[in-house]
Amino acid sequence: MLAPIARAPRLAAKLPGFRAWEWARAAKNAPHASHEPRAAFGAAAVLGTLATRGARQGSGRQAGRGGLKEVPPFSQLRELWRRKLRISAALCLLMTLLWLLQGYQGWQNLKAFNLTQPWYKRLPSSTALESWLLGTHPVASMYGRRFAITKSTLQKDFGMDALMVDNGQFHRLLTSCFLHNSVFHILFNLGFLYTLAPLEVGCQGVFLTTFLLSGIAGNLAFLQFGQARSALGASGAICGLLGFELVALLRNRRIRRFKMLLRSTFGMIVMGFFLPGVANSAHLGGLGCGLVVALLCARRSGYRGPLLPWPLLLLLLAVPGRRFLPAAMEGLSIGIQHPGALASGIVL
Repeated sequence: MLAPIARAPRLAAKLPGFRAWEWARAAKNAPHASHEPRAAFGAAAVLGTLATRGARQGSGRQAGRGGLKEVPPFSQLRELWRRKLRISAALCLLMTLLWLLQGYQGWQNLKAFNLTQPWYKRLPSSTALESWLLGTHPVASMYGRRFAITKSTLQKDFGMDALMVDNGQFHRLLTSCFLHNSVFHILFNLGFLYTLAPLEVGCQGVFLTTFLLSGIAGNLAFLQFGQARSALGASGAICGLLGFELVALLRNRRIRRFKMLLRSTFGMIVMGFFLPGVANSAHLGGLGCGLVVALLCARRSGYRGPLLPWPLLLLLLAVPGRRFLPAAMEGLSIGIQHPGALASGIVL
């Protein structure tokens, strides 16, 4: 049963009608298969699903029946929910909804800007769509102050900003993990999260703890070592989950898979140093935090429990972070009740 599963990535590329989740059911029911994540299989599932839907586009009747259920993000959310990977499904849904809201707010900000300009200086509505999809925002000056016209209020109030964090807006260390800059950015992170979703089987609390703490640690590393002022995205949290999987593979003595994932992770980190606009310090910070959380809170090999239960880890971190929690809750409250107020630079 395991031999055809290992060949799933090759078959996904060769067979136009390949149903990737049939391999998932086979892997789940195999007597010797582990419930640990399979990064290569997850990628094959995504490719196989897309290949199947590409073949179905030739038949208008079959494509019409599926509706939104056949669109990749929605179908993957349904599949995560069906497999009871509820935390991963909730995270994917939250990031998708926030990204859609970012696009709507950017369009509204463009409309408000055009109302203040004469007709020959107004920007077309397609500018908001371009900014939403590609992450490029036109800049204007008003009253001696420069601002991005199509940048969403969510990004202004909850995105990572070094100067705002210095003013006590600590909520940005966490909330920026759920916002994204472009369609390629969010699809990349959602694809990784979808691939790593099986990690939460049997350890939902540790999975969510790793995601949240790695996201915060990645942003803290960006503050210390990053060259830019602002950042967005769940890349630090995703790298934390990669560190979690590395520890899980090594503890279960799956050395071959461990080496493959280690090489892939190393290549991703090295590539980040050569790509512009990539906050590689956040990737490294999230990866290191994920390794630490997994070593402390993940179940060890055999029947041995974790060294430190994840609720106890959060309680221990609440002592040095006692200033972070009240400031984060206050920032969230102000940002929700008074959109745009946090962007003005108020001190919490």
